[in-house]
This record gives sequence, C-alpha cells and structure tokens, in this order.
Amino acid sequence: MEKMMIETKRLMLMKISSGDLEVISKILSSPTQTKFLPNQAPYSDEHQRKYLFNRIEHWSKYGFGTFVVALKEDPIVKVGFVGAEYAPNPKYVDIRFGIASEYEGKGMITESAKLLATWFFDNTQHSELYGVAMANNFGSKSVLSKIGMQPVKGVNLYGCKELESFCLRAINTK
Repeated sequence: MEKMMIETKRLMLMKISSGDLEVISKILSSPTQTKFLPNQAPYSDEHQRKYLFNRIEHWSKYGFGTFVVALKEDPIVKVGFVGAEYAPNPKYVDIRFGIASEYEGKGMITESAKLLATWFFDNTQHSELYGVAMANNFGSKSVLSKIGMQPVKGVNLYGCKELESFCLRAINTK
C-alpha cells in the first residue's frame, strides 16, 4: 500500500494501514467514544479488526478513504482518525471521525476534518460531502458545523431516523 500523508500545523494525516489497529481499538473499545455510534456500545475485538479492514478496502476500491491522525511533533502518537467514505446508500459520501478521549476538546478533529474536506474535493470528482450525527451528539454536530456543513432534510445515509444529516458542497466544481 502506498504511503500518503497530508498535514496541518499540528497534525499529520496518514492513509490508514494494517498497523493502525491500536488507535482504532483505543477509540472503538471506549464506552464514551462509541455511545453515539450505531451499536451505542464498545465494539468487539473482531468488529474492530473488521472495521480497520473495511477502511483499508475502501481505499483500495475507490482511491480515497480514512486517514489516521497523528501528532506532527511526535508522529508515533496516533490520536484518532478522519475519513470520507461511501455510506451504505452509495449515492452519498460521508465524513467519519473519532478521537481518543484524552485528546478531545483540543480542536484536533475539527482541524483534521477541515483538511480532509479540502483534500477530498481536490482529489476526487465529488462535489458534496455529507456528515451525520445523533441529535444529542453535540460534539460531532459542532465539528460538522465548524467545517462548513449545513443541516439537510430528506437525506438518509444509513436508514436511521435518529441521525441528523449535514452537507458541505465544494466551492469550486471541476
């Protein structure tokens, strides 16, 4: 798998790889980090491995996907992930993100998500990027808003009525 990296002032975003199970597991095994995800509970070890495999496969199949977020000053320290992938409804590409609890509230996911959105529009033919969040997931809704996403009605990416949908449209279309 080719190496790919993009960066902000504080962070490095690296194309996800099989060596990233530790950071995925740290996030997906945490009750506080998974309470707003579909099962609303920590993922099993098997589900975590499958989650990572699916992220790697998405890159292989579509040429875009999820990045692992690491500290630029110490790239060994992986703090989370951010990506753009096709939703179950393939009409939509969805931004997804997660961060280890000790790094919450530092703006790292917002910073990563902004960079991801820019990279996505610059490197794909897509002109829209969607996001979803549970109504009471104020943290994720704040990130989506801060990167410029607007609420949209009548869009259902996952067949789940409890999710609110948001959309960011590319400023310059190709």
